[in-house]
Amino acid sequence: MVKAMTNSEWDSCDFAILTITQEWNKEQQERIERIKPFSDDFSLLSMIYSEQSITFYKDDNEFCPDSAELLDGMDWSYIEIDEETIEKLSVPENRLISHAVQFVKNGYGYYQVYGKHTGEEFWTSEIPLFELVK
Repeated sequence: MVKAMTNSEWDSCDFAILTITQEWNKEQQERIERIKPFSDDFSLLSMIYSEQSITFYKDDNEFCPDSAELLDGMDWSYIEIDEETIEKLSVPENRLISHAVQFVKNGYGYYQVYGKHTGEEFWTSEIPLFELVK
């Protein structure tokens, strides 16, 4: 579970759930290795990859009233959640497209998506991807 935000004036987004599988883990390790040779290139900001392993959600008044309480002041946390529970979570009103993960040279990264017809941006807090793939 990762803290998430949006620049939308009418829609909301409070958190995202990143599904971590063995395949995801291997792919992220490879991506981190690809960016390492550029660690001394001060003009390189990041590398961006298409990434579908994350879904954005918003707090609601019923099932998930306050995700900040679940994160307990952190930007991310491991959680275990079943499909039945995930289906009850509320998603933003925007139809989200262009899922991507942006890797920074230090092994951190963040996820971002855009509203299909609005162009509004949704993104997560920066997280230590190098720690998640251990």
